Amino acid sequence: MNRFSIAALAAAAAAALALAACTGTSPSPAPSTNSSSSSAPAPSATSGGTTGPGTTSPTQQPTSGTPTTAPLTLYFIALNDNGASGPKVGCGDSAVGTSSGPVTFTDPVAGAMTELLSLHDPQLGQSGLDNTLWQSSLVLDSVTRSGGTVTVALSGDFVQGGECDTPRIIAQLTLTAQAAAGSATVDITYKGVPLKDALSLK
Repeated sequence: MNRFSIAALAAAAAAALALAACTGTSPSPAPSTNSSSSSAPAPSATSGGTTGPGTTSPTQQPTSGTPTTAPLTLYFIALNDNGASGPKVGCGDSAVGTSSGPVTFTDPVAGAMTELLSLHDPQLGQSGLDNTLWQSSLVLDSVTRSGGTVTVALSGDFVQGGECDTPRIIAQLTLTAQAAAGSATVDITYKGVPLKDALSLK
């Protein structure tokens, strides 16, 4: 092989190497982790519904409600009505639900009971309905919930006008609490004793 051939081969090899350098590609660099446009990682499938600060998990219920202003249902007694206007109670009487004026409350049961116990007139305005609690000085100690039961704890003093007042008082208190509690079962205690038992001792 002459010097011309060797020179030609060398030139061809150099051209091939130069072409490869121009057309070759190098691997793309990995995305930067400190890019200002990077998005937050998707929540893990095993996160169990964890919520961020200041939020409430869907399985948790708030321990206190937001103040609400609305009328509440309070029960009074229609004497000698014999169940015509509401549930039959007492000595041939009826318990009649009435709507109060606007009341501000966070717990509807506590709101309704507090409103009822604050009334000390023997009758509800000009309605003709009796308030058998009017002489009593009762205090609402607490309203607690356990499962589907609402327990209303009372203290203070009962004053009754006769044996027929016992079922009337029980009806006023129980039906008022029940109307506010909705579908929950209501238990009322007086100084730690079930209401019916406490009144039967008086």
